Amino acid sequence: MLMRGNWIASASFALIALASCGRGGDGAKTEESSAANIAEALDICANGGDALCQNQALAQLDSAAREALVAESASISDAGAALLVQNQNRWREAARTICGLQGADAQPDAAAQRCLEERFRARAQEVREAVQEVGGYTFQRMELMDASPVNEAMVASSGLGDDAPAAIVREIRFPRIDGRQTPAIQRFNDLVAQQPQFRLEEATNEVVEYRIAFAGPELISVRFDMASDTLGAAHGSNTSKAVTVLMEQGRALTATDVFTEDSGWERFLTQRAVTEIARQYREDGFTPPERDVQESVTKPHLWLITEQGLTLLFPPYSFGAPYVMGGTEVSIPWADLRAYLNPAAPAPIRPSA
Repeated sequence: MLMRGNWIASASFALIALASCGRGGDGAKTEESSAANIAEALDICANGGDALCQNQALAQLDSAAREALVAESASISDAGAALLVQNQNRWREAARTICGLQGADAQPDAAAQRCLEERFRARAQEVREAVQEVGGYTFQRMELMDASPVNEAMVASSGLGDDAPAAIVREIRFPRIDGRQTPAIQRFNDLVAQQPQFRLEEATNEVVEYRIAFAGPELISVRFDMASDTLGAAHGSNTSKAVTVLMEQGRALTATDVFTEDSGWERFLTQRAVTEIARQYREDGFTPPERDVQESVTKPHLWLITEQGLTLLFPPYSFGAPYVMGGTEVSIPWADLRAYLNPAAPAPIRPSA
């Protein structure tokens, strides 16, 4: 569905096949993912494979994205390059649906043209950061991009009428470490991979973004921000979480990895967070309930590890505030936590790190 025309049997087919075969695990970079082959795999217009190729403005914008992706592919393996191609083709198909085009031969009207140009232009910029080098790792941005047309039943149940969007959209992003797929790397990739929480037919848009907060030999910490909104709902929903992986053990971070048991760290985090949140919301006259704060600060999936310290994430509703106040966070330097830290904690947590 995501690839049309004769080119499906050419370089793109061979590249995508690599992502699921055993060879992809060795992290090899060969001629299979050369700049020429990646450019060919991404060029949907080479064999007239897409009706939008007749649209000069869109073809030029797509070419800009293709050039950026070819440049990004230079630093990743054959398997990574295959996924890069797959992500882009999936994105392109979703963009058509989001902008109201249905059918392979559909041509955009003026509104759809503006929508497509805006999306293709933004895409040409964002793909420049599809690959990141952080902490000695090569991270590749994975994308689950889907869109489904809004049908009459969805419009009726939402009450939006003519204001209903053209499509329900799913945009889920998460990191993948490229290169040789050791057991530790594979485990990390499994732990940070994100999956849809809603089916498209549930008429709920879903967005997941991420940021790598820290990456080192012993530990990688990733922040995820998630948002969803159901068609016609009064307001959407958003939350945040952290996924922190101990690389040597291949598992998620626990409280005892960070703090010494019975050291009183729970009380310290609670008091520090209550004080800081009250300061942040002073103008609203809000002081968070201590019980709500303690419940949040003791959950490792709300701990983001950085070089400087521990960031406590407080998504909406997690600290006793009404939804309208949103979420917040509290950062505590490692120096202030020194009395509570586990001496054997991984870097950058342990006191000697």
